[in-house]
Amino acid sequence: MNALPGPVRTLGERESCVLSTLAALGCTTFTVEDAYGALRFGGDEVNRILQRLVAKQWLRRLERGKYQIIPLEAGPAIHWAEHEYLVAATLTQPYYLAFATALHYYGYSERLARPIWIATPRRKRMVTVNDNTYRFVTLNARKFFGYTTVTLLGAPVHIAEREKAIADGFDHSRYCGGALEPAKGLWFGSDELDLARLVDYSHRLGNLAAMRRLGFWLERFGMGEATLLDGLNAPADRNYHLLDPDGPADGPRDARWRLVVNVPERQLLEWQEH
Repeated sequence: MNALPGPVRTLGERESCVLSTLAALGCTTFTVEDAYGALRFGGDEVNRILQRLVAKQWLRRLERGKYQIIPLEAGPAIHWAEHEYLVAATLTQPYYLAFATALHYYGYSERLARPIWIATPRRKRMVTVNDNTYRFVTLNARKFFGYTTVTLLGAPVHIAEREKAIADGFDHSRYCGGALEPAKGLWFGSDELDLARLVDYSHRLGNLAAMRRLGFWLERFGMGEATLLDGLNAPADRNYHLLDPDGPADGPRDARWRLVVNVPERQLLEWQEH
């Protein structure tokens, strides 16, 4: 006798009602509170039905109180995974995809965007779903701005604007894969970026060292008018900062931007050759 190709995913009447109701609302991921609001069953019964649907592999539990619908087209062997950005959109609110993830989305970085970086004003621990790791960077409320909504597979996803992705990158380069990554964003996005907006966003973030790093690279690439660049040089701060905040403390000093250029000269622009 031939073995079945995989687990048989059966559905009871109420289980079918739950799935069809959520699907009719356009849900691919949802919270238990969403289910309470959409269904006419009591809370305890909803919880039991959700647990059965997880056991029968019609739902995947993302984390406590958050679920993902596994569609029929996944087949009996459940060969399916939701797009990681749609999963990210369910894990916390408010949020936006940021840093390496945003730079990769816009084509400004060739680095594989792993883990997936999410900016949020709330504290949240790392989450792993479908072998993808989601890491959360808690931003001060004044830094939580400059994001937009894109549509992915018919669903809305919040992501940093091009300019904010780069400004955030100079503010926290370690979440981008290194100090050169936001600089690459400037270069590859030179025809798309609103430089006045980028400079404004850098000012709003309030990191003087990040402003100088942005100015250093804009000047290096011949981008921006003199008045725009001058606005990034804070004369009140006479200290020298590191071009790469995670690099060594030594290197040539750039008096114009008061930066220690702690990245070897050959590495500053060698990526342009590839």
